[in-house]
Amino acid sequence: MSTFVRNSSNVSRFFAALRQERDLRPGQLAALLGASNSSKVGSLIRSFELGEPLSDHWLQKLTVELKPDPAELQQCIQLDQAAAMAQLELERIAWEAWADEPIEPFTTIRYMPAVYGVREVNKGFCNNREEAELWASRELKQFRAKGFLNWTRREQTLYDQHGLNPRRRTVTFEGRTSGAWMQLSGSQQKFLLNADGDLRLLQQPTF
Repeated sequence: MSTFVRNSSNVSRFFAALRQERDLRPGQLAALLGASNSSKVGSLIRSFELGEPLSDHWLQKLTVELKPDPAELQQCIQLDQAAAMAQLELERIAWEAWADEPIEPFTTIRYMPAVYGVREVNKGFCNNREEAELWASRELKQFRAKGFLNWTRREQTLYDQHGLNPRRRTVTFEGRTSGAWMQLSGSQQKFLLNADGDLRLLQQPTF
């Protein structure tokens, strides 16, 4: 079970402090901003203070109403930008370590839109990448499907329908979202279907 933890930013905490200095509840502040549904917008404001994004429309209205000191606001923005860059670097380091871990080569098969399966490459074809690519092409041809061979977590070979037109690609941290998986609503766990119909949970780097 995955848990989403919200983290407020320097900017959001700054705006929360300005609201509290005026002894306003989120709903009262929303009313001052001209919200037709002060309860709903008040909840958006409180969520923003706790770390959720807020639309430019309401953020601009907050800025006009609360009148933050420009120098203090700029300092908060710079602190948040520095924190974001540091977090991104931690994620890059974690991803690079995860991507270097050895795996058993497997083929991801697109059975139909949004439905993907996985088949482990036959051990007899794992001696080199070219043999594994031929095996993957035959598997995809059998299912008349598109898909790709995962030779490593960094190296993939993509195929068109029927296993045609193979082309190699290298997965990088910047392009790490590339791939295929299924995911249930409300869950962060990604998975594929094994050849026997069982679920194969996808490992992901821990940040």
